[in-house]
Amino acid sequence: MQNRQTIQNVFAIDFDGVLCDSAGEAGTTAWRAGGRLWPDWQGPEPPAAYLGRFRKLRPVIETGYQAVLLMRLIHDSMDDETIEREFSERCARIIEERGCSSDDVARLVSQARSDWIDRDVDDWLGRHSFYPGVLDAFTAKAEHDPVFILTTKEERFVRTLIDSRAIRLPGSHIFGLDTGRSKEDILDELSQRPAFREARFHFVEDRLQTLMRVASRSSLDHILLYLAGWGYTTDHDREQARAIPRITVWNAASFLDV
Repeated sequence: MQNRQTIQNVFAIDFDGVLCDSAGEAGTTAWRAGGRLWPDWQGPEPPAAYLGRFRKLRPVIETGYQAVLLMRLIHDSMDDETIEREFSERCARIIEERGCSSDDVARLVSQARSDWIDRDVDDWLGRHSFYPGVLDAFTAKAEHDPVFILTTKEERFVRTLIDSRAIRLPGSHIFGLDTGRSKEDILDELSQRPAFREARFHFVEDRLQTLMRVASRSSLDHILLYLAGWGYTTDHDREQARAIPRITVWNAASFLDV
């Protein structure tokens, strides 16, 4: 049996809502992408009141294209409670009524973001912020242990952001939307690599539903699960997570403290 001191730790970490607060950028990109679907959305910036509500409701979003649909619901003056309760169903209804697919909306988001970066990358970068202390802990851990980013954002956008902070992370350690794979599948693949078979795996995520999907897969029973309690979590999420023995709720001060 390995001595505790010799066991390797491997970290798989979500990006948005764990390392980076991108809500302002996401809301603005959603507005610009949505302008291709609804021409009455005028100008490059959403109304300030829309963006304020978008920030508050950001926890309902699981993947990028849904930002456009959230902005649509805000534009339609739907109340917060209904959005939080019925978000998935409302998204499906918008897609059906507009006669497009989620892939169509995702392409519009990608194009709007690419156009913004090409036009003014400094402005785009400036719409993001990294959580105080969290980025330092991530950078320090990545110097000594295998660290992977698992995200629903496109890999090239994550790379642009971490390069702006001079973080050294191999390209092969970023798994984004481009893979077309779930985080559960990626964790399965990583944990089965020969180099990591004896390792202790840690997965840090800000969406409780994602952690619960991982917990429900028997092949991932060995993965240690953490809910990032800063970012895009809600009080209800944190309360639920604390009632699940397998999930540890981390605050920014305890992030990666293992």
